[in-house]
Amino acid sequence: MGRKAKLKKERKKQPQNIDNYAKDSNQFVKHLERQGYALKKPKMAPDMPDEKIEPQV
Repeated sequence: MGRKAKLKKERKKQPQNIDNYAKDSNQFVKHLERQGYALKKPKMAPDMPDEKIEPQV
Protein backbone atom coordinates (compact mmCIF):
# COMPACT_ATOMS: atom_id res chain seq x y z
CA MET A 1 0.00 0.00 0.00
CA GLY A 2 1.37 3.37 -0.96
CA ARG A 3 1.68 6.43 1.22
CA LYS A 4 -1.24 8.24 -0.41
CA ALA A 5 -3.49 5.19 -0.03
CA LYS A 6 -2.64 5.01 3.68
CA LEU A 7 -3.44 8.70 4.15
CA LYS A 8 -6.73 8.28 2.31
CA LYS A 9 -7.61 5.33 4.53
CA GLU A 10 -6.85 7.36 7.67
CA ARG A 11 -9.02 10.26 6.44
CA LYS A 12 -11.94 7.90 6.01
CA LYS A 13 -11.54 6.62 9.59
CA GLN A 14 -11.45 10.07 11.24
CA PRO A 15 -15.10 11.17 10.68
CA GLN A 16 -16.34 7.98 12.33
CA ASN A 17 -14.41 8.80 15.51
CA ILE A 18 -15.76 12.36 15.57
CA ASP A 19 -19.35 11.14 15.13
CA ASN A 20 -19.06 8.79 18.09
CA TYR A 21 -17.64 11.57 20.23
CA ALA A 22 -20.34 14.05 19.17
CA LYS A 23 -23.18 11.69 20.10
CA ASP A 24 -22.48 12.06 23.82
CA SER A 25 -22.31 15.81 24.45
CA ASN A 26 -21.78 15.27 28.18
CA GLN A 27 -18.52 13.53 27.39
CA PHE A 28 -17.10 16.83 26.11
CA VAL A 29 -17.99 18.59 29.37
CA LYS A 30 -16.53 15.76 31.45
CA HIS A 31 -13.34 15.91 29.39
CA LEU A 32 -13.00 19.65 30.06
CA GLU A 33 -13.61 19.17 33.78
CA ARG A 34 -10.86 16.55 33.91
CA GLN A 35 -8.51 19.14 32.41
CA GLY A 36 -9.35 21.59 35.19
CA TYR A 37 -11.92 23.82 33.51
CA ALA A 38 -15.38 24.48 34.90
CA LEU A 39 -18.17 25.75 32.67
CA LYS A 40 -20.31 26.92 35.58
CA LYS A 41 -17.53 28.89 37.31
CA PRO A 42 -15.29 30.42 34.64
CA LYS A 43 -12.04 32.00 35.78
CA MET A 44 -12.20 35.72 35.14
CA ALA A 45 -9.19 37.84 34.28
CA PRO A 46 -8.36 40.65 36.72
CA ASP A 47 -9.56 44.14 35.82
CA MET A 48 -7.08 46.46 34.18
CA PRO A 49 -6.16 49.53 36.24
CA ASP A 50 -7.53 52.85 35.00
CA GLU A 51 -4.35 54.72 35.86
CA LYS A 52 -1.03 54.28 34.17
CA ILE A 53 1.45 52.91 36.67
CA GLU A 54 4.96 54.35 36.47
CA PRO A 55 7.75 51.81 36.94
CA GLN A 56 10.02 52.28 39.96
CA VAL A 57 13.69 52.57 39.10
